[in-house]
Amino acid sequence: MTENFFAALRRLLVDDYHGLRERLARRYGSMDFAGELLHEAWLKLDRAQAGGSAMAVRNPRAYLYRVAINLAADRGRSERARVTTAELDALHRRAYDDLDPSRIAEARMEVKALSVAINQLPARRRAIFIAARLDELPYKEIAARHGVTVRVVDRELSLALDHLSAVLNRNRSAGGGAGGREPSSS
Repeated sequence: MTENFFAALRRLLVDDYHGLRERLARRYGSMDFAGELLHEAWLKLDRAQAGGSAMAVRNPRAYLYRVAINLAADRGRSERARVTTAELDALHRRAYDDLDPSRIAEARMEVKALSVAINQLPARRRAIFIAARLDELPYKEIAARHGVTVRVVDRELSLALDHLSAVLNRNRSAGGGAGGREPSSS
């Protein structure tokens, strides 16, 4: 019975090939694409027969059309999931730009300037900054450690960030970024 079922579907596909192809071409706007879908449907029927699965189908012509539509949807999903050559090229360029020696040198100078600026902070402000930003401790815990209020922690952190921002902005405007000189640690 399984062989008869699939043989009948394949015979219908051959007999109504042009009608199905035109109907699919109207839906998708391409006779070539419609032909490809019907060829894929033929292969799918062949694989289904080899798997031994059969089912009752009321309208074999509508069934074949639905198989082709499902194949088109599957193809669309797989094409959307594929990374295009242009996207790969863009990723490659970005990775190459990230490894640019001048950008690496600039980033190292900024890290050094930030380190110098952090060391210029008063001891308590530096400790609060490190606890909040690097150790990511809650303000309440930082306040308890230093015997101050959460409001004092917030104010100290704000002053520290203002200082670091000013130092980095001075460094950039003085030519410290993008190939400029390193900041002095005076």
